[in-house]
Amino acid sequence: MDKTKEQLEKLREVAEASLTKTDELHKVLAQIEALMSREESKTLSKKK
Repeated sequence: MDKTKEQLEKLREVAEASLTKTDELHKVLAQIEALMSREESKTLSKKK
């Protein structure tokens, strides 16, 4: 989980650094946030 989260955070940083703030960027960032949220939910479910 930690590795996946780190990779997604790096991808987000790269996306923000390389793309201008457009609708496309917002869509990419939303997808990354959704992936991170799902991974966090999976982790929390496993802990229960």
